[in-house]
Amino acid sequence: MLPKMLACLIILLLWTMPLAAQNDTPLSEPINYDEPVADTLTARAFWDWWFIQASAGDEIVAEMTGEDGLEPLLGILDSGGELLARSPDGAPDGTVTLEYTVTTAGEYTIVATRTGNENGTSTGPYSLLVRRANMVPVRVNPYQEVIFRCQDYEAANALTVQFAEDVDQASYYLISVYGLDGFEPVIRVEFGSVDLTDCARDSQGMGGNVYALPGQEPITLTENYEASSAQLFISSAAPVGTVTLTVGSANGEPGRYIAVIDGFYTAADDRDTIRISQGPLAATAPLTLYMVADTATRLDPTISLPEDIEDSAICDDAARRGCEGVPSPDGLEIYLNELDRHIKADRFDAGLVLPPNTPDLRYVELGSFNDNTSGHYALVVLGELPLRE
Repeated sequence: MLPKMLACLIILLLWTMPLAAQNDTPLSEPINYDEPVADTLTARAFWDWWFIQASAGDEIVAEMTGEDGLEPLLGILDSGGELLARSPDGAPDGTVTLEYTVTTAGEYTIVATRTGNENGTSTGPYSLLVRRANMVPVRVNPYQEVIFRCQDYEAANALTVQFAEDVDQASYYLISVYGLDGFEPVIRVEFGSVDLTDCARDSQGMGGNVYALPGQEPITLTENYEASSAQLFISSAAPVGTVTLTVGSANGEPGRYIAVIDGFYTAADDRDTIRISQGPLAATAPLTLYMVADTATRLDPTISLPEDIEDSAICDDAARRGCEGVPSPDGLEIYLNELDRHIKADRFDAGLVLPPNTPDLRYVELGSFNDNTSGHYALVVLGELPLRE
């Protein structure tokens, strides 16, 4: 009886050991400048990958500090996985620094590992900070509007979205913009088929709206947020053609923003096409776009860049399945009080990151995975108007 019980115990251990080891895996996560991160390197997971969007001319400085005996080591890879630079080998509990000047805009990988890499023996926690040592001048696209007027004030163009009105499937479009860190939203809309331009800066009807970014507490709009929110409603009995939406910040005030466009619908075997870009003065910052399905539908969103042929240009589930470079939208929520409507992102929603210095309008296709589901969805854009020197 004892040998049989021992055999069962050995089999059980063989089953459970791989399951436990599955959690001991290296990280593959996005990182931004001046965003401190931390993790622990182990005998099995002795490296982490941190993806960063960088512009040509950026002077990247990365600092890694080890703890509990970890001997830190840093490297930086280009999009093809080629090692561009590395830090010196670190001492136990030491700090190492990597410096690299970017020659081509795009995504780069910061590798946090240990001295000796796979041949090393040290393990332990570490902290990592990546910063930009220089100020990169704003590169203005002369063919795109930099400043636009709305009523009695001027606004710096931070975002442009262009889409064709779908009169057969969409009865309205509600645009809501929430400013953070000083951004003062201004919304302008232009219609292709009618000679009409409208703009708004007020937050009328937004009282009671709620928004939350991933990992942050929700914010409920009150009168204290009047200067940092704006809303515009589009509903027309007659076709208005192509809609051009511009989001700006009054008087060029810098900061971050959340732009929500609600009212889209996609059918199975169909694709919606939009054009999107950062404004010229916002071109030094990346722009993140999410396609968030209505929770009452079975829609499984997919975003792609038809101008690109690489598989990486297609994203089904943000932060997963080939689009690991897109931050997870889990925890992103918006409540539209006037419509009593919840927009709640999860791991099955699609995302896309436009890197810095791409102010030209880019075509983006929006549909469903394998073109076999349909439903309503909202577009949520996270962007920034950087501080200008």
